[in-house]
Amino acid sequence: MGNVIIMNKSESTVYVLSGYAKCSATQKGKYKHGNKHSIGLLTTDENYQDNINQLKTFIKDLGWESIMFCMVEEVDDINTLSNDVLVSSFLRAQKNGQSLVVNDHPITVH
Repeated sequence: MGNVIIMNKSESTVYVLSGYAKCSATQKGKYKHGNKHSIGLLTTDENYQDNINQLKTFIKDLGWESIMFCMVEEVDDINTLSNDVLVSSFLRAQKNGQSLVVNDHPITVH
């Protein structure tokens, strides 16, 4: 029999906060200053509601402002994630405590 690694539920759960933010800095030309983008903040902090200001500071330090969250999802199983960007962000969040994903395309109102 091989070694079986059992992860504590709290260690494997990542909370995905989805929302929007406005670019406050020109970031290598990828994002235009003032454009709004969809964001996803992945965090292992189960007390994210109490620590929301710290999480927003983390995002602001990465060059974003006017941060709003609309939805929260708990993800326990990496296999339920739909794309490579989310999988790598999930792993980064487990390693570093949090990870930010920004949609490359700005939100436009038609």
